[in-house]
Amino acid sequence: MEHTNGCMTAHHFLNRYLTRYVSAWVASPLVIVTLLSALAAQTHAETAYIDVNGQGEVEVFPDFLTLSIALSATEPTVALAKDQVDQSFSQLTTTAKALGIQTDDIESNRVSNHPQWQYDRDGKRTLTGHTVQRPVTVTLRDLDQYGALLEAIMVNEQLQVQRTALGFDSPEEHQSKARTLALLKAKAKAVEMAATLGQVITGVLWIQEQGSHFPRPMMEMAPMAMMRSAKADTGSEMQVQQQTVSQTVQVRFAMEED
Repeated sequence: MEHTNGCMTAHHFLNRYLTRYVSAWVASPLVIVTLLSALAAQTHAETAYIDVNGQGEVEVFPDFLTLSIALSATEPTVALAKDQVDQSFSQLTTTAKALGIQTDDIESNRVSNHPQWQYDRDGKRTLTGHTVQRPVTVTLRDLDQYGALLEAIMVNEQLQVQRTALGFDSPEEHQSKARTLALLKAKAKAVEMAATLGQVITGVLWIQEQGSHFPRPMMEMAPMAMMRSAKADTGSEMQVQQQTVSQTVQVRFAMEED
């Protein structure tokens, strides 16, 4: 009898111990989150679903063009070289303004000087002159004027176009439109595939944005030699086309029998 009571007491003690400490363990926030995540994962695992991707594209014309221009002159003295660069800058700004380019769209706030040295066989150097450089950035908003501006630049030996880039006023807006099209295409694809199998789409489980493509606009220019010639009467040709902005998404749709 005492042995039976002893076993009952030990069993009761064990139940109380487990109930007290397991309850405290389960009540911790970390464990609750873990259990909820496990339940959610189990729910998703039990839900029939379909994964599809969609790609949206929009065609847009660039809004402006940015030219990075280097003004450079090499003369025996710094003063002479700078004077040549200043004259070239004055000619450039005059041409730009004549084409309707605003002063705020012409940026030039740095001038640099590079001494030119000549070395003999003994390693002895002799100063032969100075090269003064002045970088200028011009933003052209009327793309129809690009040919006239480029030709005026190219006929001046002291001006060199280093880089040209087309830009957009509202790139986020174009990306948003492409993303919307991508989502609609993903939905249409899921509905079609589910219907073919006698299923119906009931909701969205998750959405993932896989990537976007915002093009680096390209342009075609006439050969440098022709543009350098003051006698070239064909002008500097540029062909600006619509640019493709694309967005890709992947969506998991829940589905059930129709």
